[in-house]
Amino acid sequence: MSQVNVGIIFKSYEPLAAIQKYAAQTEASGFGGGFWIAEAYHWFRSYGLEARGCFTALAAASMATNEIPIGLGITSPYMRHPTIQASEAAGIDELSGGRFIMGIGVGKVGIEYLEYDIDAMKPVPVHQESLDIMRKVWSGEAYDYKGNFYESTMPGYDRIGDGLRTDIPVYVGATGPFMQRLAGRSSDGMLLAGLTSPKFVEYAIDNMRKGADRFGRELPADFPVGGVILAACSTDGSKAKEATRSYTGTYIVNKLRNIKNDVILAGSGLPDSTWDPFRKAIEEGTADNVTHLVTDDMQRKFTVISGTPEECREITQELIDAGLNTPLLEVVGETEADNIETIRLFGEQVLPALTPKKEV
Repeated sequence: MSQVNVGIIFKSYEPLAAIQKYAAQTEASGFGGGFWIAEAYHWFRSYGLEARGCFTALAAASMATNEIPIGLGITSPYMRHPTIQASEAAGIDELSGGRFIMGIGVGKVGIEYLEYDIDAMKPVPVHQESLDIMRKVWSGEAYDYKGNFYESTMPGYDRIGDGLRTDIPVYVGATGPFMQRLAGRSSDGMLLAGLTSPKFVEYAIDNMRKGADRFGRELPADFPVGGVILAACSTDGSKAKEATRSYTGTYIVNKLRNIKNDVILAGSGLPDSTWDPFRKAIEEGTADNVTHLVTDDMQRKFTVISGTPEECREITQELIDAGLNTPLLEVVGETEADNIETIRLFGEQVLPALTPKKEV
C-alpha cells in the first residue's frame, strides 16, 4: 500500500458489474484510501446516465473486495430519515466486515431536483441532527431524540453482542465555511467537493480547525481530509486530458448555477471574467455543452488529475502538500477499459512516488 491514502470514487450511475471490476482493481492496485461511491440521482438522465441506489452499489463493491475501506462520498440527509441512513450504513458495514465509512453532505443538485426547501431546512443543523441520530442508532442504546428537524425513538439492542460496530465513522461533505466548521466540530473526516485547488484545500482546513477550536476539540494531525478530484491517467497525456474536459465543464457550471461558491472558483487563481462564457451558456440554456470552453490551463489550475503518470503524480502531490491527505480520484475515462487503465497505471507508477505532507 502507498504511504498516502489515495482512494478511487465513482458515481452510482455506473453499471454494477463495472463497479465490481473497478473495486477489485482498486484493491489490487494498492489504494489504501479505499473504494468510494457518490450517490447519483435520476437528474443524470439528462446526460444519458441511469442512477443506481448508492447502497446497492456499495454492496457490490464490498463483495468484490476484502481489505480496503469502502466509503460513501456522499449521500444527503435530506434524501432519507437518519434512522434509515443508519440502517443502510450498518448493513454495508456488516457486509464489508467493518470496512465502511459513511459520508453525508448537502448534495445540492439532488436537493433542488427533489424540491426541498433548503432555506427552511438549514444544512448545518440538519447534518448535526443526522449525525446525532445515526450515532445513537449504531450505539445500540435506547434513546428518545427530538430535534428541530428530525425526531426518533428507538429501543436498545446489543450490537456488540452480534459483533456489529458501534462507531462507524462519518465524514461530512463540506463546500462552504459553515459546513467545513461542522466537519471540524462533529465529524470523523471532511470531504471536499469536485473541483478544488491547493488554495481551496488550505481555506477549508482553516475553517475546519476553527470549528474544532470553537468547541474545544483537538483534531489529530492525520484527521482525514478528502476531496473528490477528476482523474484520468494514460501514457497518452492528451487523451487523458480530453477525458476529463467535459466533466470539468459540468463541475464549473454546477459551481456557478447550483453551489454558487465563489471561493472555489477564485481558488483556481483565474480572473472572474474567465467564467463569463459559462455564465452566458447558463443564461442561454446551453450549459450542457460547454466542453469547448474548458482549457488545459483551467484543468491544471483546478488540479484536475489528468495526463501522463508523471503529470498525475505532480498534481496529486500538490494537493497532498496543501493538506489533502485522502485524495479520492473520480475516474472518468471514455470506456471501462480506460478506467481500469487509470487505476492500474496510478497504482503502478503514481502511488509509489507520492509522499505524505511534511509537518512543519
